Amino acid sequence: MGGPREPVGGPPAFQFREDLVAELGARRSGVSVVYALTGMRGVGKTQLAAAYARSCIAEGWRVVAWVDAGDTASILAGLVATAAGIGIRTQGTDASTVAGMVRHWLETDGQDCLIVFDNVIDIDGLRPFLPAAGAAQVVITSTRQAVGNLGPAVAVDVFTETEALAFLAARTGLDDDTGARELAAEMGWLPLGLAQAAAVVAQQRLAYDTYLERLRAVRLSDYLERVEGDPYPRRVAEAAVLSLEAAETADPSGVGCGIVDLMAILSSSGVSRAVLHSAAAMGILSAAIELGRGGKGRGAEPDVMSAEQADAAIGRLAEWSLVTFSRDTSVISAHRLIMRMVRELRMADGTFTRLAALGADLLVNLSDVVGLRIWEHASIAWELVGQITALHEHTAGHLGDSVAMAQTIRYLRLRTVWLVNTLADRPAVAISIGSPLVAEYEQVLGADHPDTLVARNSLATAYQEAGRLQEATLLFERTLADRGRVLGTDHPMTLTSRNNLAGAYREAGRLDEAIPLYEAALAGRERILGSDDPETLATRSNLAMTYHQAGRQDQAIALLKRTVADSERVFGADHPRTLTLRNNLAAHTWKPAD
Repeated sequence: MGGPREPVGGPPAFQFREDLVAELGARRSGVSVVYALTGMRGVGKTQLAAAYARSCIAEGWRVVAWVDAGDTASILAGLVATAAGIGIRTQGTDASTVAGMVRHWLETDGQDCLIVFDNVIDIDGLRPFLPAAGAAQVVITSTRQAVGNLGPAVAVDVFTETEALAFLAARTGLDDDTGARELAAEMGWLPLGLAQAAAVVAQQRLAYDTYLERLRAVRLSDYLERVEGDPYPRRVAEAAVLSLEAAETADPSGVGCGIVDLMAILSSSGVSRAVLHSAAAMGILSAAIELGRGGKGRGAEPDVMSAEQADAAIGRLAEWSLVTFSRDTSVISAHRLIMRMVRELRMADGTFTRLAALGADLLVNLSDVVGLRIWEHASIAWELVGQITALHEHTAGHLGDSVAMAQTIRYLRLRTVWLVNTLADRPAVAISIGSPLVAEYEQVLGADHPDTLVARNSLATAYQEAGRLQEATLLFERTLADRGRVLGTDHPMTLTSRNNLAGAYREAGRLDEAIPLYEAALAGRERILGSDDPETLATRSNLAMTYHQAGRQDQAIALLKRTVADSERVFGADHPRTLTLRNNLAAHTWKPAD
């Protein structure tokens, strides 16, 4: 099994680095062992971890899970996916609790189980999720040497001379150890740099000395400004620039470069083919191509592209070592260093904000489409949460004075909270996004702005899903009071707040306070929205269930029977809402609760 992203497949001419894989496999049982794969960017930590994961799969290990660990939200999302894969029931449980359940399962039943935490940045943030005992194995990849404090470290260095020469020979087909040795030395023996160089050499049928001449002629300062204290590995950035230019020359359509540009502002965990196909179908990919060629991006009539065109371009990018595939080829990834370079290139040429706007358009459109039938597209919905979070992280501090873009990013972040709340199984993720978002809305738009009130209501819902009823109730109470004052007591959003607060009271056992609120919300929705509106039917059902809990059975039965009849008429006898209501009526038989 895998987490949200399965281990990537081995790239062309991948060097197995048998000694390091053997070191990972040296201790596979007994106590929990945490292996830290450390090294600079581009040395192949993720590829090595993936190779080891593939070897465990081949040996028939019970569980092999892969978790993107760039931040706490991603770790929680990965562990929730892992829980689903190993059969842990998580319905209605917040993500932090689920993560604890996974850890306990690994501690008590972890024989022949591997979990990989890839790209760990916050070491202290990861620690609570690591099993403290048992037979499970954990592999961690990180550029931070301090990760070695978590367990035995496996230092991943640059290629040895033997590995580098073997890699170049396999990728280029050239029988020139002297030239290969000179090129490898120029690239600092770094696997990522050699992959970029080999792709250009092979595709353009160059000799090593010809490529070296062109490499040395590239001055990265002509493209972007280096960040003091954080230089790119020697020559890798220049090699990547050559790869990008060569790929663009080899693909006059520009589709590949458009894909790379879009991926650069999205998640480093990868982008699904489904999302890239949507970008092609929506004309956003063609707009990215135009932007890369010096245009303004989105035109009045953007060209629609087919999924086949996008897939062909993705294949060419893989040949140039600019992207890799997940094990099942459904997710496309680019190295984080390549993504960062592309972003900085776009910042340098002044197109970054417009590129970010294209990415935002894509995510807004997809979130609208997915939101209409979210349960049919749950996997895409979860991917959108990660993609929107990544877009926010990549654009923070780089949008200049673009108020419109900042507003769009805030809307997308608010949309992620709604998506997570609706999917209803990872409230910790919704809280981690919603809490700073509410503070930002209050600072930028003010405490009484309607959008601020929406954000506050969404955060309260996440607190309720997480079982933090006191915090949820306080936020619901404040939001109801503010909406009544700002929007009016009969505004649909005020009625929603009244219904939500009643729900929090009901869940907390405060039935005497919940019932009059539900009654007021129902009366208001019937008056404003009509008796057959879905929101009205939902409130009527909530009130019926609360009457039942309070022992008011006659009122409960009459109200629920009416709601079942209305739901059959409005939605149909086989609609999920109708079936749920009918089951409630039949199953409980409406006897007083014990």
